[in-house]
Amino acid sequence: MEREHGERKRLTMPKPGGSVWPKDFCPAFSPREGWLPIEKEQCWYCRHANFHLTAPVALDVGICCYPQVQME
Repeated sequence: MEREHGERKRLTMPKPGGSVWPKDFCPAFSPREGWLPIEKEQCWYCRHANFHLTAPVALDVGICCYPQVQME
């Protein structure tokens, strides 16, 4: 079953090595620099998620790298 685009999903814990969608979020959320609280907690803005944001093309689905920090 595929999720609706933009649907938020609350994870009960981090998923190290697992796939995360941009709007997923979990109790281990740690905001990257430049995050605005109005954007709500979501993996897209989490320091532990790797969406290859420094690459020419970002990933649609990221990888949870908790507890390692990917971006400040």
